[in-house]
Amino acid sequence: MAALVPYHQPAPGVFQWTINDALQLIRERRNLHWQFDRLANRHHNGVWTLIANRVFAATGFAATPQQCRTKWRALKRGYENLTRIIEGNEEDFPIESPNSFDRACFDEMNDEFWMVTGKYLSNLVYK
Repeated sequence: MAALVPYHQPAPGVFQWTINDALQLIRERRNLHWQFDRLANRHHNGVWTLIANRVFAATGFAATPQQCRTKWRALKRGYENLTRIIEGNEEDFPIESPNSFDRACFDEMNDEFWMVTGKYLSNLVYK
């Protein structure tokens, strides 16, 4: 009689954002921007949870709130990097070659909605 082989659950698939998922993340972050502006940073976890849930509902892509926050920060860095490249980088910041997400998400982020807040508005007025 053959011995039974114990079942081992397969390793989880590689976690990877698609362009569509990233675009949805930007839209959800824009829709809830007023929450980030109104709440102290230590209370943003609930908003990121809501964003993660909305991204899942819209795309079926399951990301944790922390993964959404991390991707958002990467998208902002990519946007700022591409903006420096386009505008000539007068401040001489280090720049990198833009990746596919930077290019694909640039137009969606072009309104810089995250800068139009009570915290940053004075910076925009005096530029």
